[in-house]
Amino acid sequence: MQRLCDSIRVAAIFAPGAGIRPVWFEWRRQKCVVSHLSYFWKDSVGSANRLHFAVCDHSNLYELVYDTSDQNWTLVGVEER
Repeated sequence: MQRLCDSIRVAAIFAPGAGIRPVWFEWRRQKCVVSHLSYFWKDSVGSANRLHFAVCDHSNLYELVYDTSDQNWTLVGVEER
């Protein structure tokens, strides 16, 4: 997996009791539609809680991170096929 640290714009669903689900994101001026969530985990850096999402479009795997302290999304990894 290629490691990155790119700020991205994400459309996500925030559902009561169900958490957050990314629907699509923009990377390198292209819209990537999330076809499914492969894995989800949490960690923290200092006092900031981060939510990690391993998501796929129909061909690639991406790791998205949502920082709950500043409410920003970052693309931290991509495996292109």
